[in-house]
Order: sequence, then C-alpha cells, then structure tokens
Amino acid sequence: MEKVFVILTLVFILHLSLLSQDINQREMAILEKNLDLYKTGKYEKAEQNFALIINRLPNSIYLTTNYLLWAKSKYKLQDYKGALKITQDFLTFFPESDYRDDILVVQGNCYFYLIRYETAVQTWLQVIDLSQNDLLIQKVGYQITKILRFKMDEAAYNRLYADLESADARMLFQIARAEDHLQKGMPDLANQTIKNALQEFPGSKFIRRAETLLISGEIQPADITFALLLPLSGSNEKIGTEIKEGFEFAFQEYNLQKNANLKVMVKDYGEEVITAIRAYQELAKNNNILAVLGPIENDISAACAALSDYESLPIVSPTATETELTQLTDKFFQLNSSVAQRAEYLAQYATDSLHLKRYATFAPLDNHFVKMVSKFTENIRNKGGEIIAQEWYYPGDQNVNKQFMNLKRIGLRYAFADSVLKVKPELRQEQVDSLYQKYEELRYQEIQKNDTKIDSADIAVKSIDGIFIPIFKEDLKFIAPQIAYSNIQAQYFGNGDWYDPDELKKNKNYINGIIFITDGYLNEESWDYKKFKNEYRLKVKKTPTIYNVIGYDCCRYMIRALKDTKNPITRPEYLQNLRSHEKYEGLYRSIKINEDQSNTNLRLLKYIFGQIIPLN
Repeated sequence: MEKVFVILTLVFILHLSLLSQDINQREMAILEKNLDLYKTGKYEKAEQNFALIINRLPNSIYLTTNYLLWAKSKYKLQDYKGALKITQDFLTFFPESDYRDDILVVQGNCYFYLIRYETAVQTWLQVIDLSQNDLLIQKVGYQITKILRFKMDEAAYNRLYADLESADARMLFQIARAEDHLQKGMPDLANQTIKNALQEFPGSKFIRRAETLLISGEIQPADITFALLLPLSGSNEKIGTEIKEGFEFAFQEYNLQKNANLKVMVKDYGEEVITAIRAYQELAKNNNILAVLGPIENDISAACAALSDYESLPIVSPTATETELTQLTDKFFQLNSSVAQRAEYLAQYATDSLHLKRYATFAPLDNHFVKMVSKFTENIRNKGGEIIAQEWYYPGDQNVNKQFMNLKRIGLRYAFADSVLKVKPELRQEQVDSLYQKYEELRYQEIQKNDTKIDSADIAVKSIDGIFIPIFKEDLKFIAPQIAYSNIQAQYFGNGDWYDPDELKKNKNYINGIIFITDGYLNEESWDYKKFKNEYRLKVKKTPTIYNVIGYDCCRYMIRALKDTKNPITRPEYLQNLRSHEKYEGLYRSIKINEDQSNTNLRLLKYIFGQIIPLN
C-alpha cells in the first residue's frame, strides 16, 4: 500500500511538472508573438497585448519582461506620462528585478521629452549606480553630459552637483565642465579640471572617457557630424562614389552659405556585410555623429538596420528598396520608395487611369524582381484585372526570344477566344480550347501544303492590354529590340531601370510609349537644376550624374532636419526631426516620409517620340 502511494505521488509530481512546462511554453509563445509586434513597429497593438497579458496572467514567469516591453511600447507611442506610470509601478512592485536599469533608462527618456531635465539626469544617474552593463552605462553617461552642457544653466548644474554622492556621478559632471571649457576656448582649464577629477575619482566607470578627453582634447557632443557609409570600392564603387561626391558638394555649399561648421565622416565598406556592420558600430560610438547616410544595398542596409535599435544611430538609406526594411527598427529611413510601393502604384495607374484588364509579365529571375512582379500581379487581381501569362529570364541572358514567343502564342490564343466568344458567348472554355486546337492544326496543314514561310514579326497581337517588364538597367539594350520584334501591341510598363535617357534614345524606335515608374525625375530644363549643374561643373570639373544629384538631395534633406545648426542637438532630438519635418522638394526627388519611414513620392514617366514626359 505504501509503495502504491509513493508511485501515485511521483506520478502526480511529474504531471504537475509537465503541466508547468506546457504553461511556460505557451507564455513564451505569447511573449514572442508580442515581441515581434514591437520589433516591427506595431507599437499600439503591442502595447495593448502587453497590458492584457499583465492583467490576465499576473503570476506569469515573464511578468517583468511584459512590464518592461509595455513601458517601452508606451514610450515609442510618445505617451511619456503613461510610460512613466508603468515604470513607477514596476519599481514599486519589483524592487529586486534585473530589469531595473532598463526601466530607469525608459523613465529618464520620458522625463527628457517632458522637458524635466534635472529629473532625467537624476534618474539616469541611478542607472549608472545600478547597472552591470558597461555599454549602457557609457551611453547614459553621454546623455547626462549633453543635458548638463546644453540644457542646464550654471545654477541647475551647481544644484545637482551639491547633492551628488557617487564618484561616477561627480566624474561625469567634471567631464561636462571640462568639455564646456574646451568649447569656450580654454583648453588649459579643461585639462586641469580633468586631471583633478582623475586624481579625485580613480575608480570611476568613466576613467577611460576622461583620459581620452585629456589626451585628444576633443569634445564629444559639440560638433554636428554626419557620416557616409558607402561602397567606395567593389562592384558598386561608381554609385557609392557619385553619391559621396554629390553629398560633399551640398555639404560644402551649406557650410559656406550659412557660415556653419558641420562635419562629415566617410567609411567605405566595399561590398562586405561584416565590414559595413563593423563600420556602423564604430560610427555609433562617436557621439558627435547624428546620422548615417547609407548603405545602398538592401541586404547590407538590413544588417545595419537590425543593429540600429541597439546602437541608437539613425540610418538614412539613399537607394534601398526592400519592402520591410523600415519594420526592423524605427531608426531606419528609406529615401527611395520600396518595391511594394512602386508595384502597387503602377498597378493602380494601369487599372484606374488606363482601364486595362488583361496583363502579362516578363522579368529577370531574381528575388528583387520576383517580389516586385508578385506585388504587381496581386494588385492587378485585387482590382479585377487578369494575369494571363508570366515569363522569366536569367539575369545576363541576352537571348529572350523564346519567352516573348511564348507570350505571343498565349496572346494569339486569347485573340482567337475573344473572336469566337463575340459570336458565340455561350461556349464553355473547354469548347473554345478545342476549337483553337483544330484551328492550329488546319493552319499548320495549310502552311505545309503551300510551303509558306511566315515571319512571326508580321503577326500583330492585340489581345494583351498591358505587359509589365521590370529589368536590370544593362538589359535595356537587348530587351527593347525584342519588344518591337515580338509585335505584341500592348501598353508596356517598366521599373526605374528604364530611366536611362541615352539608352532610351538609342532604342526609341522600339519602345515608343513605354511607361515606367521611378523614385524621381530630373527636369534638366528647370532653372534650379541648370544653376546646380553650372556650379557643380565649375567646382568639381565634371557634369553631375543622377547619383551625384541623389547624393546632393540626400544631404540637403538631412541638413534640413537639423532646423538650427547654431545649437547642439542630440540624436533623439534629430530623430524626432527626421520623422516630423515637411515634404522636401529636391532636384531629382521629392521626399515625403510616411509613418513607415519610407518615401511615398513616386514619378510615372512616359517615353514617347524621343521625349521623357512626366505623367504625375
């Protein structure tokens, strides 16, 4: 009997253990799902879910994690008072939690945006006393010295300093004072301040920063600096170099016109993801740098964007087009419109403005183009259109006659069906197909009987309304003649790579009337562009390219977000400006950032009779 009791007890304990594991796994799954919402920028939904879990599962092992993410979601939604309430409750309910330093960071950030600078400093000083994370401590230290120097007067500084007890806090205040002396042109006084602090606080967590300041004499937060993270070597060297040249031209122009002293730092990552990541991390450590222009490729941009939440250095990409890049972080800005935006806009124009119904597609078998074509066809079908054929070619393959002949055969079949159904609309599809097969057999027999040679180029196909042909720029010269040879008389649509005035001119007899969608339009007859071109030629000794103009527009857009270059600005302040400022009209691009932090302005261009005509 006793043995049975022991066995039953063990079974019961095992059952409880398994039940507990199952509950923990379910709670972890819920947390991961809500965390994905937070990471992808869906803060409102994430905030609601975290609050719901806290209320419904008050005994969850992930309770403190949910609290922290709830507070962060509120902060991201700029509900600073709501976030403060959560952080205060957290510190009351969980005084021993390992998340206290993270909660205090959020709390200090909220006080900062509520213009309660002294309270923000006092809160962040608690982080320094409490945290074991050196990277977090150093970042908070930079935030504190910035506020001391730029947001507080002498009375507030002295009032706070009088209440300090820790060596770390006192060292930070002395660093801020020394940097202020340097800014005012008193290097000897700055050096003496730092030397005294090093003697007085030898065990401080900010020893390295103080020693660096003493050796270099450089003020970390005083200069307004932008960084260029571009491929200045490797396969994209030409594009990266031209963007850099345009950016630096605008930079020098601004400094000269405004008597400003903005700085620019340049990093080359070639074509290596790891090199780009390391360069970005190095730039993030330099507290002078407000934002980075680059990278230009989708994959390298994604890698850096994924780090930006941790590094807190905004990234502005001039050319990336991947649809979900901005969902990785709220610190990534896409000045080029995404693939999805372009495909959707083009499909909308084709159906709503041109009232086309039947479409085909032809594109390179490449992930970028597969996504674009997929989005285009999805939008066409959603609007009641029909996709009757899709053909692909391998990048670099210059012989695409087979694919165009496939499109033509399908077009001929639909032309036959259209003719038959006009006369006999009651026929079913299988009956129409059977009639077409017989028609083809009779036609073949006739050709054989008369020994007739038919040039397929002489047979026009008019049964396809629109054909979407996104291409690589280098493929234009052999795709354009094939369009003419196929004699499929449809409205052709293309991507931005068709925007090559020289190649269009060479092939103008083949592609008259093609419509393509781009991120911008360069009006070479405008007074602004002519003025820019003349000045650029005079100073740089060459005619500006499209990428020079893109670099120029990017620089002016980023500088505009400063608003006031005479006073220092923090990264969080600059980030807010990037999100909120009005539409920018550039020489090539119009930039209007939406809630997803990507540019929504697109241009439809039509090439007709040797001229590029804007349609919008």
